[in-house]
Amino acid sequence: MKNLFIRLTLSILLIFSVTNCSELDDLYQDPDGFSKAQADAAGVSIIAGYFTSQLTRGFFLRGEYGAAYHQLRSGSRVMGTGVQLYYTVADYGLSLVLRDVENDWGSNGFNRTVFNKINSDWIKQYLWAQKEYNKIAEADRTTSDELYMRLLHLLKAVAYQRAIDLYDEVPYFETGTAGALDGEKASWIGQEEIYPIILEEAKAIEEYLASVTLGSAEQTSFSKQDVIFAGDIMQWRKYINSLRLRWAMNVSEQMPSLTSTVLTELTSKPLFDQSEDVAGLADIAIVEPYRLQVELGITRAFRERADECRAPKRFLEDVMNCMPEEKSILVNGELLYYFEAGDNAEEGIMNGTVDPRVKYLFSQDVLGRYVGAETGWDDGSDPNSHFSKAMRGYYINDPIMTDLSVTEITFGAPGNEMTIKLNDEAAADLTKREAFLLKAFREYCSQYRDIGWTIGTDKNMISEYNVRPQYNFDIRYPTLHAVESELSLAEAAVRGFGSGNAADHYKKAIELSCAYWYDKNANNAYSQQTTPAFPSNMDASRIDRDRPSMEYSASAYADFAAQQFSAMTDQEKVKAIFDQLQLHYNMFNFETPYTAARRLIKYLGDNPGAPFETFAWKERMLYNPNIQATDPEAWAQISQHDDFNLPMWFTGRTTKWNNVLE
Repeated sequence: MKNLFIRLTLSILLIFSVTNCSELDDLYQDPDGFSKAQADAAGVSIIAGYFTSQLTRGFFLRGEYGAAYHQLRSGSRVMGTGVQLYYTVADYGLSLVLRDVENDWGSNGFNRTVFNKINSDWIKQYLWAQKEYNKIAEADRTTSDELYMRLLHLLKAVAYQRAIDLYDEVPYFETGTAGALDGEKASWIGQEEIYPIILEEAKAIEEYLASVTLGSAEQTSFSKQDVIFAGDIMQWRKYINSLRLRWAMNVSEQMPSLTSTVLTELTSKPLFDQSEDVAGLADIAIVEPYRLQVELGITRAFRERADECRAPKRFLEDVMNCMPEEKSILVNGELLYYFEAGDNAEEGIMNGTVDPRVKYLFSQDVLGRYVGAETGWDDGSDPNSHFSKAMRGYYINDPIMTDLSVTEITFGAPGNEMTIKLNDEAAADLTKREAFLLKAFREYCSQYRDIGWTIGTDKNMISEYNVRPQYNFDIRYPTLHAVESELSLAEAAVRGFGSGNAADHYKKAIELSCAYWYDKNANNAYSQQTTPAFPSNMDASRIDRDRPSMEYSASAYADFAAQQFSAMTDQEKVKAIFDQLQLHYNMFNFETPYTAARRLIKYLGDNPGAPFETFAWKERMLYNPNIQATDPEAWAQISQHDDFNLPMWFTGRTTKWNNVLE
């Protein structure tokens, strides 16, 4: 119902789209094309339309197919959020050589999306609103005019933060000016200059919101225009303070005194602290269901990126404490290990030693196990590698290992069976079967023959991401969530920037994340019969089995995790905090963990992420080379650091972190 209301509101706004300002540069063309006279006639502030338009920009506070696709594809190689098996095991056919994410067909989309948006889609709403606002005599400016303009200033800051964290220097327009619309040239400045500005601006905006009073009509209008928080001033205050917390931690390596000052200012201020405290917008809130059905939303990116749907071992084992049940067996005089079939999470979840999010975020394999994949390189030479133990579980106790007359093995769920046949040599000799079957099963899985490069099958031979949260069309794209705020407070306490109890914040972050992801999974009301729907090539049995049978106790595991956390060193605590951040945002938010990983390398002495060993580490995004022709003066400035090997200012480093092969 809420999403329907939002779509109706946005439809009403389209009434204003009747004029065009073609005399201006297309880059900053009036995005909505309506005048103050039209707005007055409709009984709304003209600034309101630009405000709502800004909230709905693609990939700003919501997902976007193309941008999300490239952050999944290239971002997973950089951060290890999802595992592309063909780059981690030799059985696919590739070799261990140094690669990077720059020189292929997806590089431009990965590198340039945010830069292109900060120069057009994410900034022009603010510029046009500011131009209109500046034309209104001060005495004629209404409370609504100022409210919307202040919030647009905040959203402008959000856009710049995302851009400078990826590129450092970007073309920046000062707040209060209409920039290029008034003939002003942008200044190319970066993190060191912009962060103090936006931290102070956000502080002033929050103080304004704390004191503003809206009349009944103003509140009604604001509730309609605000498609993020439905006109809830307190939610905006919580959002702003949570942004300031994020930004303060982002500069902590270079401006620790500023970080401490902001943390002090945030004492007793409202922050995101509930499981549904999230800044984001669902695609379905603004896109008609039938259009989502033909894949005009972020779910198309998930469907097309089945490559990295494989679950990371690091999340399952290192973060959520879900360990495979390992057993051993003597074969041909050699002691071999394998991961037993069956649910290796349920008992631990029930007794509070395994994270319930295993059930909410990930899917069992066809043996009923939660077994993930590594991002390191496995050349197949170790018969007891993690991947080999996972594959051996499929055949080691089958009659094919002991009965010479059995020459093929069938495995998998009923109706989705898969079969592997022995070659002549293995068929004739029991001692040859272990080597043959291990190689055959490794190849079958690593070459994606189990799932056929398709997300949501009931044939996955290792754990994958759970399809139910990803295909919950109501999910609000989590650009900032309460879990991040709690984790930031935990890190601040560990590192002496804040005075709270780090373990308490760490525990609460886990509880909030459990509640959030349980809801997005279990309460997903979509099916293969709704509009929009789960893809038709998914297996209904997989969609059903990905739903948890119950909501498990988050507090029991959070207590256990907090006890472990308290026993850690400070560096171990900060690494654990990062792991929780990346796990929580998983495939829905690449940029925030990527920024955190780069920032923490100096403090931790190592990269807290899990880049594939075969890929070079990427310290920053690259600019569009067209700038050299369109703005030679700017290019002369920025080309000096247009190099993905150069650490950015906020990291406090001058030396690149090197991956295994670098």
